[in-house]
Amino acid sequence: MKVNGGALVATKKCEKYQKPLQRKKKIDLDASGSQENNNLIDFLRCQCKAQKICAEKEKAFSKCHSSVMGSGTYAGRKNCGPELEELFACTTGGY
Repeated sequence: MKVNGGALVATKKCEKYQKPLQRKKKIDLDASGSQENNNLIDFLRCQCKAQKICAEKEKAFSKCHSSVMGSGTYAGRKNCGPELEELFACTTGGY
């Protein structure tokens, strides 16, 4: 799945994480490790903490991300696209 980085709305606390995403028209959620993907992750984590929402989704994504970055796989997959998509939907209100 690809999302539009320019359409994201940030809380005041997370504006610095939103700026690198503003000029990105499409961010591929399956591209684990890419600069755009990492910027989106930083933004979503900030939004979770600032709004005190989606803690379980963030924890599930972090577990997957650690596994993929460590061993290269998680549940037979080489990326965390589904977990990141759930975190994105939760954080942005379903987008």
